[in-house]
Amino acid sequence: MPDQDLAERRHQPRYPSDGLMVYVRKKGRFAQLEGLAADFNRHGLALVIDQPLPKDALVYVSLASGDVRVTDVLGVVHNCCSCPGGYRCGIQFRTNSDLQLDQALTEQELCILEARYKASQKMRSSSASLQSG
Repeated sequence: MPDQDLAERRHQPRYPSDGLMVYVRKKGRFAQLEGLAADFNRHGLALVIDQPLPKDALVYVSLASGDVRVTDVLGVVHNCCSCPGGYRCGIQFRTNSDLQLDQALTEQELCILEARYKASQKMRSSSASLQSG
């Protein structure tokens, strides 16, 4: 039930993000963690990684899906809990922060990526409707 509780707090829907690679680097550190996104929208994501991230940590997130790459998106860890395969962490992007480099371009790239997963979700829903009908 925690996922439902998190979904109710969100202002925008998140989309399943099969194959979205996520690289997370804590502010001030060079080492990065690698994981897969569970869901995504232009405002944030949930990902599964092999190490926990502390709540409220400032992080830089890079995303890669096919030919689309978005790098160094500023985010804050909102939650992190143990799950099968590692730790599931929720990160909210803070692209309007003064620390975010090239805010307009970053927002544009996140919107492009979100549109891709939104379209993919619609295709899945249409396909499921056709199969059940």
